[in-house]
Amino acid sequence: MAGADALRGLLLGLTLAGAAVSQAQVPAQRSADPAASLMPPAGTAATVPPPAPAAGRWTAAQVQQSFSQADSNADGQLTRAEAQRLALLPRSFEDMDANKDGVLSLAEYQAGAQ
Repeated sequence: MAGADALRGLLLGLTLAGAAVSQAQVPAQRSADPAASLMPPAGTAATVPPPAPAAGRWTAAQVQQSFSQADSNADGQLTRAEAQRLALLPRSFEDMDANKDGVLSLAEYQAGAQ
């Protein structure tokens, strides 16, 4: 009888230990706000810029800055590869390339952002 009690005690201890381990492995509950999962952890720098406003709501300075940052060789026009770096892309490259010369001028980009 003492052996059976010892076995029951051992099983009870293992059950409780297993429950404690499984409790420790449960991930933290997520916020009901889906945008909260997009926020970087506290104390880290954000690597993803905030969503851009809808086309037509950008300031002239924002459009100019986006163009300048994407123009890696500073030649005043964007190739298709450079245009992929645009922070603000209101329309497709083809739609903004008004004269269909395969590059975007600042004027074409500004017109596309209106």
